[in-house]
Formats: sequence, structure tokens, C-alpha cells
Amino acid sequence: MDYVIGVDLGGTQLRAILADPAGTIYTEIRVPTEAHRGPSAVIERIIECIVKVQAALPADGTLLGVGIGTPGPLDPDTGVVFTTPNMPGWHRVPLRDMLIERTGLLVELGNDANVAALGEWRFGGGAGHRHFVYITVSTGIGGGVVVDGQVLLGRLGAGAELGHIIINYAERKSWEDLASGTGLAAAAAVAMAENPTSLLHDLATPTTVTAAHVALAASRSDPPAQALMQQEAMLLGIGFVSVLHLFSPERIMVGGSVITSNPYLLEDARQVVQERAIADVYREVPIEVATLGDQVGVLGAVALLLYQREKRG
Repeated sequence: MDYVIGVDLGGTQLRAILADPAGTIYTEIRVPTEAHRGPSAVIERIIECIVKVQAALPADGTLLGVGIGTPGPLDPDTGVVFTTPNMPGWHRVPLRDMLIERTGLLVELGNDANVAALGEWRFGGGAGHRHFVYITVSTGIGGGVVVDGQVLLGRLGAGAELGHIIINYAERKSWEDLASGTGLAAAAAVAMAENPTSLLHDLATPTTVTAAHVALAASRSDPPAQALMQQEAMLLGIGFVSVLHLFSPERIMVGGSVITSNPYLLEDARQVVQERAIADVYREVPIEVATLGDQVGVLGAVALLLYQREKRG
């Protein structure tokens, strides 16, 4: 039986799994990334995780290789990580070749957002679609795009940076700036200064408020927080309209903590799509909560390895 190791390299947590091509997970490891120690130390931890997961391979099993999702930008063809936003010291690190040399295994490397899209496309709500978009809304906004059954990468793998669509040109604000969890928290800090009686003041200060605080206050009928959540849904919907017009997918699946904790946001966001999309061909596209939850990264890494093998025949 065939198996794949999937690795999800995050700024705070490193995860690795052993799974089969159907997406069944047989073993899993989670360890702190310890990104502050620099690339060499992080790479050692990746190798340790791969070795430990590989030890769970059945005696009669065949290991096809390792798929890895990592923050970018990176070049998926050369396996070089140009830099990473949350891990210091990563400058043109040839991560794939270093791991191949150390483990002797086939290794495929991909941007974490594209990898997550592959996971949801192969094992989740995107299965069976030739045109598909996955979007994650959490600290930032990212995503991946599948067009005609191929992941859209662009030059040097740097395409489809969905979070950086500009939606407020006057203030040079991107979708991520305004509609991510970080953007929602920034809007909450402003609202707190303008509304001294808001319940948000009982939960946090303007410097510590988070998207989760806003959602909690809104659930307790706090008017400023409710207005912020309505604005969040509107901003999400505006971004979805752009994504629909650009890529015309058959389905959009949305993950990330902001959505999984507040799935009702998609109801109002869909209404924005109904009002602002230019034709029914866009309005009729389902926009739904992603199905893989926090397994999307590791299963996406498995999907990456399988996708690249299939591309090469």
C-alpha cells in the first residue's frame, strides 16, 4: 500500500502526518516550530518529524515521498524559499534540496495557501471540480486557485495572492488589510475609541482586542460589535465578487478561524455577491465553509505530493 508524509510548516507550529492517497491519516506529530532559532534549527525539526512519522510506515508499505507546505513566497519549481513573513532569517533557502539530501526521499514544496487549496480540492469540498477556489480568513487572507484542473501558480509560483487584492484604493488597503482577523481587530480598536460604553471595553483594550473579542461582543448584542461583524461580512463579500469575476470557479470554499468560528458571516457575504456580481453565472456559485478544518494544511501537503506525481505521469 502507498503512503505519503505531509508536513505543514507554520510560524508557531510544525505538523507532520503519514497518510494514504485517500487522505486517511495513520499518525500525526505536532511540535513548536521555534522559528526564532532560525532556518537551520527549523529544518532540523522538520527532518526529525519526517523521521518519526516515517517510522510508523508499515513493513509492507511504500512511501511515495514528502509534501511540504510552507509560508512564502517561494519557487515551487526549484524548491527555494525566498522569504517568510513570520520566520526570521529565511532568505533564498533551498529547502527542498536540503531535505532531499538529508532524508533521501522525494520532496515537493508548495506555498501554504496553494497547498491548502490542493487539500480541499482533493479531499474536501472541492473534490470533483475542475475550477475551484479555496480562501482562508484568519490572521491574514490567503488562498489558492484551480483552473482547468491545474493549480494557478504564475511566475515563480507567486500568483493568486488573493489577500492582496486592493479594495480601497484611496487608502491603499488590500482585502487582507481590511477583512482579515487582524483587519477586524484594527477596526475594533477604532470603534472602541468612538464608543466608550461598548462591551468590547469589558473584554479587551484597543491594543489587545481581537476578532474573537468582536465576535463574542456581537453575540451578546453589543451594537458596535454587531456593526463591525456586518462590515466584516460586507468586506468578505466584496472580495468574493472579485474572485468570482477573475476566476469563475464552480465553487468557493472558505476556511480560517474567522470563518470557522463565525460561519454566519458567509450568509451576508453571499448577499453582497448577489447584489454586486455582474451576472448569474457568478451569483449561482456556491460559497461554503471549508470541510477539512485544521487538517487542511497537512492533507494539502499530501495532496501536493500526489498532484505533482500525477502531473509527471
